Amino acid sequence: QVTNKHSKSKNKLVVSSTAVACLHRQLCGGTLASTRRSPASVVRIRSIETVALRKAHKVNTANIEIQGDGRVRTIDAYTQITKREIALRNTQIALARSVVMYLVAGIFGGIAALLLFAALIIVVLRLKSQLIFDIYPAKGLFYQLKYVIALVLVRRLRHRVYHTKDELNSPEFLAQIDRPQSLSDNPQSYDVVSFMGANERGEKLFLTLERRRRGVLKACIYLYLPELGLYCTPKLPDMLHFTTDGTRENDEFKGCGFHVYPESSMREWRIRYEGELRPESDTGKCLSVHMNLQFTTQAPFFYHNRDLSSAVIADSVAREAWNDAFYNLLKHVPEMVEKRTHYEQSGRLTGEVQLAGRSFELQLSGFRDHSFGTERCLSNINRYVYVALFLSDGTSLMIGNLSQPSFFLSSLKVGYVCTQTGVYEPITSCNFELYSYGEKGTPPRHKNFIVKTAKSKYFVQIEEQQSSVRYVGANWAAKIYNQFVTCTVNGIKGQGITEYLYRNKDGQRPEAVNATDPEWFRRVKSFERSLSKCEEDESEVFFF
Repeated sequence: QVTNKHSKSKNKLVVSSTAVACLHRQLCGGTLASTRRSPASVVRIRSIETVALRKAHKVNTANIEIQGDGRVRTIDAYTQITKREIALRNTQIALARSVVMYLVAGIFGGIAALLLFAALIIVVLRLKSQLIFDIYPAKGLFYQLKYVIALVLVRRLRHRVYHTKDELNSPEFLAQIDRPQSLSDNPQSYDVVSFMGANERGEKLFLTLERRRRGVLKACIYLYLPELGLYCTPKLPDMLHFTTDGTRENDEFKGCGFHVYPESSMREWRIRYEGELRPESDTGKCLSVHMNLQFTTQAPFFYHNRDLSSAVIADSVAREAWNDAFYNLLKHVPEMVEKRTHYEQSGRLTGEVQLAGRSFELQLSGFRDHSFGTERCLSNINRYVYVALFLSDGTSLMIGNLSQPSFFLSSLKVGYVCTQTGVYEPITSCNFELYSYGEKGTPPRHKNFIVKTAKSKYFVQIEEQQSSVRYVGANWAAKIYNQFVTCTVNGIKGQGITEYLYRNKDGQRPEAVNATDPEWFRRVKSFERSLSKCEEDESEVFFF
């Protein structure tokens, strides 16, 4: 033991500065100054030495060992880990590995479950709902799921197509679409303009003109006067008129006494007709008529591809079976949309009608629609109903239901409510189902249904006053009933016109009517029949 000579207490052992220095050298790898000392004289560090080392070098005693030869060395920390600590460390490592394995297994299991769930969803979506009258799909068990999916897809598709199309409201675009369109080489290309109107006195007007290739014009007029009844164009129920000799096109809504043209894009259209009308109930008596009307509006236009409620489209799509044909059709939706343009506009119809020497001043609430494109095949349409109502407070309702199963739209509800200020509120739902109204081929005289928009709900009651029948197409492919009606909507009185279209599956255009067609048109029809029957006829060169 090393003793400080200057210490007064012989019972206390302290480490002198020399000993501390010696220990310092030992900690740094040195040896004691004298190696001749016996082991008994080796410093045995206990509590006092520990205090000195802590003060001088701040070394933990647990890491110091004094060997028998006098050397002082540090012990590596890892060598102090006990067997228990090693076992605990190994257990922790094994546990961590197990957790990782469980996580990996969980991830792969989740992916497998997700794939299985996706496969199950696909199978479920392909299921076909129960059909009403073998045509109209009911809301199936998974209707709500399909509705949500369809709603998201429709909204995303519309946003992608229309959110950057500012040109839809540009004067150049409006002037381009709001005029007679050039018909393409496609035999099914078409251009249609229609007008409807009514007032509180019950006077009503319906006019439609459809331009087709080679100067063919499908046209009709209905004029309903309460004191005289219903008048129509003499050729009805047939609508075919011919404005050229078949070798050239007609670039206007003009011919056979008709002339309809825009005076100001999206603001004014002129309607003229000079010819004859006859009472709808009397095919033999014709009266001369001169009609000069103007359609005016300050309202915007309702563009069906853009403004129709996504909710009603999703409702129709959610009822269908999402099979391979459905997914194939989805791929061509943007292309199909580009082939069809349809817009409507509310306004006023005013002017004079001279009928058999009598003059009538018409002041009607009205609307017009304009459609054009290359995809208007009536043979693909099962049915549709269109309702136009004009209320005494200035509100108008345009409501429709279209059944076109080949396009997976077996029951597509369309339309809007136009307020007195010209604001369009698209309908979001309607309980007017085609299978409940006139499915057997005859429209009901009375109809009651509910229409909802995002802001309001409307209870609609309709009663027929008079009706008429007409046929559309060169072979009378469709049969249309037009009803002239009175209505009540949420207690407000009004007047209106409805249109019921049915496929004329078994009927055909009578030979007596065919005989009045030009020779060139009869040859075209004969050629088309030979194509439909896969017959060869080299003498025919017409395509229509």
